[in-house]
Amino acid sequence: MAKYDDKKQLKCSFCGKNQEQVKRLIAGPGVYICDECIDLCSEIIADEFEEGIE
Repeated sequence: MAKYDDKKQLKCSFCGKNQEQVKRLIAGPGVYICDECIDLCSEIIADEFEEGIE
C-alpha cells in the first residue's frame, strides 16, 4: 500500500486512512500505522491471550 494519498498526505499502511482522518500515525521503516489500527490489533491480541488462559 502506498505511503501517501492523492493529496500527498501520509496514510496508514493497514487501513489507508490519511493523517487528517485519524488522531495519530506512528512511523516505522517505510510504513505507518494509525491509532485505530493499533487499537484493533491490541483487541485481537488481548482476545487471543484470554482464549489461551481458559
